[in-house]
Amino acid sequence: MLAELNLLEYVESLTEDNFNFEVQRKIVKNKYLDGLLSTVDLGEPLPNITLAYHDSFSNLKDGDNIDLKNEKLDILDGLQRTYRLWAFWKIYNKINDGEFTNLRNAILSVKSEFPQFFENGIVDSKFFKTNFPDGKINIDFNEKYSEYQLYFTIWSNLSEDDLVKKMLILNAGHKAVSTQHQFEILFLNLWKSLNEKLINIRVVREKDADFTSIKRGDRKEGEFLFSSVITSLMSLVLAKPQRISSEIIYKYDLINEGESNSTLQYAEVIFNSVFIQKLLDKLYFIDKKMNQLYGKEGLAWFGKDTTLNGVFAGVGVYLELNNDNEADNLQTKILNSFEALKKTLPEDLNLKKFNNEYDSLSGRSVNIGNLIRSVVMNYTIHKLKGESTNWKSLFNQEMNR
Repeated sequence: MLAELNLLEYVESLTEDNFNFEVQRKIVKNKYLDGLLSTVDLGEPLPNITLAYHDSFSNLKDGDNIDLKNEKLDILDGLQRTYRLWAFWKIYNKINDGEFTNLRNAILSVKSEFPQFFENGIVDSKFFKTNFPDGKINIDFNEKYSEYQLYFTIWSNLSEDDLVKKMLILNAGHKAVSTQHQFEILFLNLWKSLNEKLINIRVVREKDADFTSIKRGDRKEGEFLFSSVITSLMSLVLAKPQRISSEIIYKYDLINEGESNSTLQYAEVIFNSVFIQKLLDKLYFIDKKMNQLYGKEGLAWFGKDTTLNGVFAGVGVYLELNNDNEADNLQTKILNSFEALKKTLPEDLNLKKFNNEYDSLSGRSVNIGNLIRSVVMNYTIHKLKGESTNWKSLFNQEMNR
């Protein structure tokens, strides 16, 4: 359905909840959107905004008015534009309602009530100097917004799978959605069902405030990135280290979530929340041991993509998941393998020697991420087989391939 509405009525209808749509990524900096107010002021057109409405329309004719209930509406495409236009309008009203004697006081007042506008990087001092010199109104936003027409494409009664597909397609021509976020929304139902069961484990998504710090290694016991969990499970299924990339999304047709599991051997056995919960519990106890033996350095190492992908791939190789074996008792075999790693992987790790070998890679022409994944995979295989090994020989083996 196509519809139109003036910008003022649109922003007046919005609340903070409209920007928490779990399929969408977080609000991000985007220099190309900094000129939105100029576009509105000049009356130049903006692309359609696409809405998902979780109800149906009946007996509608061209030109009919429609009443959309806010709690049933999500912004499927145009979230970044909408958020900025809404934020600008909220700031305008804050300053319009106050009596500020200078620009500094106006900025401090806005920042006190709306710190997220500054944290998200959508307003800065230049924005205030341009639109509110000396803390005074320079442009009547209500008037400008009421004169500006927006156009909407509205999809009704979409399933969650359809929402994900629409979102990825609509964003294909825009500022790229991160691969982490693509993985997260493709497995959104799995994340929801997991979160209902987890106790000691926290599965972190890209839109969480501490995502970046955890990705860099500043994490607590039991904190894992959701995208890392997914690629590690794929490393297990394929018995080969995988990394977060758009390539494997299309190679294994993950966009067609309901059908994708049939393209990955054993996936129907492994990609379910009950099993993953049990598996994450095993990881938690390895994590605790890593913390006891190595502290924050151990937690940082074990939480990395490269480490987890390598460990899971090693289990896959050990169980010969790349040899088209039957899936009988596969879950039990996997859990038993991680139970064995609880006892051997942290104790024998010698993280100092690993770091020495890692540091020696500096300046060499090699894909370090892929090399580390393979090194950790081979280390895991040796541990599961009860064989002794050392980091120097494992690194040399990979460097000489």
